[in-house]
Amino acid sequence: MSKPVTENQINADRTYKFNFVGKGKIFFIVSLVIIITGLVFYFVRGFNFGIDFLGGNLMEVNFKQDVSVSEIRDVMEEAGYGNSILQNTASDQFIIRTVPIEESEKNRILDELDAKIGINRPLVQDREVAPGFSKQITKYALIAVAISLAGILIYIWIRFEVRFAITAIIELLHDLLIILSIYIITYREFNITTIAVVLTILGYSVNDAIIIFDRIREELRFNKREGFFNTVNYSINKTFIRSMSTVLTTLFPVILLLILGNPTLQDFAFGLLVGIISGTYSSMFIGSPLLVLWNNRFPKYKR
Repeated sequence: MSKPVTENQINADRTYKFNFVGKGKIFFIVSLVIIITGLVFYFVRGFNFGIDFLGGNLMEVNFKQDVSVSEIRDVMEEAGYGNSILQNTASDQFIIRTVPIEESEKNRILDELDAKIGINRPLVQDREVAPGFSKQITKYALIAVAISLAGILIYIWIRFEVRFAITAIIELLHDLLIILSIYIITYREFNITTIAVVLTILGYSVNDAIIIFDRIREELRFNKREGFFNTVNYSINKTFIRSMSTVLTTLFPVILLLILGNPTLQDFAFGLLVGIISGTYSSMFIGSPLLVLWNNRFPKYKR
């Protein structure tokens, strides 16, 4: 008469190296601390909104010679306005948009441009501009995020189950809050580029979640005798190397842009850096424990 198969024997060849689900409380606390810190800083000093949201001064300058963006950028950085928006209208003519400044400060900037490059006066344009469609930008950004979340919810619901879909949405909201919190804490400029980063990260983040969800679904299909807790842990451990390879490959050019890029590219790279790390982190350390909690909360999913 053969002996009954024990749970330990079933899992003997399916051990996992790291208990992602068991450490869930620690990672929940880490995320909560970051988000609460961001919330505190928000009430203390708010967002560091860029020119697109604040408006400012617009000067169209005709230079005495052909000039490049980098030459003007260097002078503006020395003057303390490295984040100004530069747009060339001709090889020797540029529009320079700054945050709202006093007349004396504007004259100081023009004097430095004249001394180091050479400009013609009077200026082609010199006027104050209202916030650049900030309300419209915010409105359409929120609509885009809402549509993205709805599409992701429907897609994952159809491909997997409702528990996976709800978990994915919570992960994305977590990533959004982490990104915004980091921008507030570091007082990084919040502009149109930031909105583009957020929309980009939503797609990247859900990709990590789907890879893990797909592995969990396969394990549930072929290993019905294991508990859900062990199945989720095993699935994350099996996809860990793939996830790390993907994130490191992606981060390499992002870090190069952050170090070597111009201010606009650096803004974009900073947001991507935070978003990619947050997306990978939430897929393994936040979403998976939440999925197990959901599974234990509702009797129909308990094994």
